[in-house]
Amino acid sequence: MKGQKIPSLLLCLLSICATTWGSEEQETVTGLFAKDVILPCPFPPGDDEVIYWKKEDNDVHSYYYRRDYLESQHLDYRNRTHLFHENIPHGNASLKLSNLTLTDEGLYLCYVGTQQTKTEVEVELHVRVSSYYALEYQKNDTERMLTCSAFLTYPAPNITWVKGNISIQETGWEETRDGILYSLRSHQSIINTSDPYSCHIHLPHEKWTAEWRMQDQLSKAKGSSVSITCEYSSDTSHREGVSVVWILNRNSVISVLATFNGTSHSYQPRVQINQSDYSLLLRDLTANDSGEYLCNISSPHYTKLTVRTLQVEHSDNTWIVVTAVVIVLVVIVLAVIGVYVYVKRESGPL
Repeated sequence: MKGQKIPSLLLCLLSICATTWGSEEQETVTGLFAKDVILPCPFPPGDDEVIYWKKEDNDVHSYYYRRDYLESQHLDYRNRTHLFHENIPHGNASLKLSNLTLTDEGLYLCYVGTQQTKTEVEVELHVRVSSYYALEYQKNDTERMLTCSAFLTYPAPNITWVKGNISIQETGWEETRDGILYSLRSHQSIINTSDPYSCHIHLPHEKWTAEWRMQDQLSKAKGSSVSITCEYSSDTSHREGVSVVWILNRNSVISVLATFNGTSHSYQPRVQINQSDYSLLLRDLTANDSGEYLCNISSPHYTKLTVRTLQVEHSDNTWIVVTAVVIVLVVIVLAVIGVYVYVKRESGPL
């Protein structure tokens, strides 16, 4: 403020003078990309607080004379920092940093001086990107395709494929950018349905794996019931964070049948998920129930897709009736022929 003296304590802070600090603390904080985070800075309450936040050689936020002074604030932090003024008298100089970017990562220093004490707090800030991953399965009349996707990652992910126990090359890929964030989709054609396929997404601090497997075909009679199993590994054996989705693919028309995410939800009247093993129970089967059934079971770092084809056939009773009718018709035809031959024989030539 023009005409107002800068406190001697702040001058000392600005020059990082040699002094004996009352206490030194170190904190580690992780924030989400594009979200807000609070960097803690507790200190013993006192009079005439002077607060100075700094990162390397950049001024982040200054406070004295009971107000903010941001004239020297680095441009990267303009309109992104906030002190909780009402909490400062109670020993809280924490800084709210908004709209996090990856360049915000690093070591922050909080200096607080009062008439009674001086405090220095180091805060190590890590910024994590909320990336997400998916494995999609598509089938049409001519081919089956898997797509392994990583959305909003930094840096660009590395996606690899394995068929059985052999590493294979992807069929194709697509990459898009949203600022500094990457989104990558890797495609893989399924050549042999008897082989399991898996994709692996690698990032510096994270790894995600997905598997696809085709089970043997099921054949069931019309009007009966069936239980279709859902394979899962040790990564999804614990229920916390596990979600399950059952999908029917019939003639390229996709229908969501049931889901489980702590509680089960069924979207068809004859469908139910077994919550103990995630299998799907279908009752009173009809011909329209024929198709490919896909179980998608996922946890934060793992997804498994299990596909099984169901063929609903006519019931055994129906075939018995049809067979009986055919036999009766054959008997009638043979009887008619016998009568005709007998009459012909009895009548003799004219």
